[in-house]
Amino acid sequence: MRVLILFFVLQSFSSLQNVDQFSVLMEKNYLVVDVRTPEEFAQGALPNAVNISVSALDFPIKINRLQKDQPILIYCKSGGRSAQAAVVMKAFGFSKIYELEGGISAWEAAKN
Repeated sequence: MRVLILFFVLQSFSSLQNVDQFSVLMEKNYLVVDVRTPEEFAQGALPNAVNISVSALDFPIKINRLQKDQPILIYCKSGGRSAQAAVVMKAFGFSKIYELEGGISAWEAAKN
């Protein structure tokens, strides 16, 4: 029972979007945040993405500077770190968080 409750709590922090849904949201010019490390970001990122690494000590400070009432698209490599970022963002009052299901790995697989 506790696992089931935790699952529903975690699911409420962001809206998981598959690659096609995420692409449609990107066309609306919403802010796209890559939460991977700067080294990973330098190897390739989604168009117009900004890098705010969830593993950096200043992640909460940088993320808290963003507009909380605007939709924000987030992604990482496979979905784990973006889920962590969504938890932090929700705690800071963000309400429109859209997470790329499967991360950039799913994006690259779908585009090839």
